[in-house]
Formats: sequence, structure tokens, C-alpha cells
Amino acid sequence: MPELRPNPAQRDIAKDAAQEGALNTPEEISNKARGHKANLSNPNTSEASKENSKQALKDLGGEDAFFSKDSK
Repeated sequence: MPELRPNPAQRDIAKDAAQEGALNTPEEISNKARGHKANLSNPNTSEASKENSKQALKDLGGEDAFFSKDSK
């Protein structure tokens, strides 16, 4: 029977991207804020989830978290 090669080590893509600052671009912050804002208006989410999104939006900068290409 042929010898099998060991699997290569798995990369932690999120960690690698964070180290490069890729997760802190204005566009990415805006995407996070949009998701939390959508969660607040979704009638199918729990109150606990909505409270989490309210706090996350506040932590992201509130209305200032939304990126606009016009405001560069």
C-alpha cells in the first residue's frame, strides 16, 4: 500500500486577514453595521439578538459606521 502524505497545516484565514488589517476597512465595518441594522428590523429575531445588535452598532460608531463612497 502506498504511503499517504500528511495533510498540510490549516491556515486561520480570519486571523491572517485581521493581521493584515483587512477586516477593519470602512467597507467591512459598514457591512457589519448593515447586518446589525437589518437584524433590528427583522421580526423573526429575538429581543436578546436585537439588544446585541444595538450594542454592536453603538460599538461600531452608530450612524458614522456606514460607509459612503461619496464621503471619501
